[in-house]
Parts: sequence; C-alpha cells; structure tokens
Amino acid sequence: MSRFGTEKARHHAAAALVAFALAMLPAPAAHASFPAKAAQLAEILGAVHHLRALCDTNEGQLWRNKMIEMIDRLKPDEAGRQRLVKHFNDAYYRYRNTYPACTVTAARQADRLMQDGQRLSEELAAQGYGR
Repeated sequence: MSRFGTEKARHHAAAALVAFALAMLPAPAAHASFPAKAAQLAEILGAVHHLRALCDTNEGQLWRNKMIEMIDRLKPDEAGRQRLVKHFNDAYYRYRNTYPACTVTAARQADRLMQDGQRLSEELAAQGYGR
C-alpha cells in the first residue's frame, strides 16, 4: 500500500462526487461556445489525470474519460472541442513538469483540484450547461 493508502477511501469518494456532478449535466442542445468554467474544469481534469496516476491510485483513464464525458455533454463546436482538449493537455503537461514524483504536496493538490472540479461541475449543471 502506498503511503497515501489511508486516504484512498477519501479519494474514491471525491472521484465519485466529481463523476456524479459531471453526470448531472443534462443532455445538451449544441452550444457554439462554452463558459470559462468549462475550460477551468478541463484544466482540472488534465491536472488530476496526471496527479492521481502519479500517486498510484490505479484509476487508469478515469479522468481522461471524464473529460470525454464533459465534451459529450457540452457538445461544443469543433473549435470549442479543440480548445477544451488543449486546456486539458496543457494542464496535464504543466502538472507533469511541476510534480515529477508523488509527494504529500502533490496528493494534497490533487485533493484540492478534485474539490474545485466538483464545485465547477455543480455550477455548470446549475447554469444549464449541457441542456
């Protein structure tokens, strides 16, 4: 078990909450544009994708798949889809350069990001994005 094993249940609960919030985004009519919060959420998903894998959470492609789900729900035009993917990828590589090894700080950053991601998902759903 990794040194972060005692926090595993909390991580799974946070992952489930973010997944639930993303699932709550209603099926959309196509939006030509998307709010800045969607770009922020894409960045969080990219960062978490790196950090959670780095700290041996064995979640595989969970966060990448959540990004795909978000795009499917928001239904941006092609330019918007490319911008969201760019936000995800840029954050992934930025965090990969900042956190090359799992540390307590990296694990805590992943926790904070997942909390922010949950909040943003809920705000997007409340604003009707995905409808």
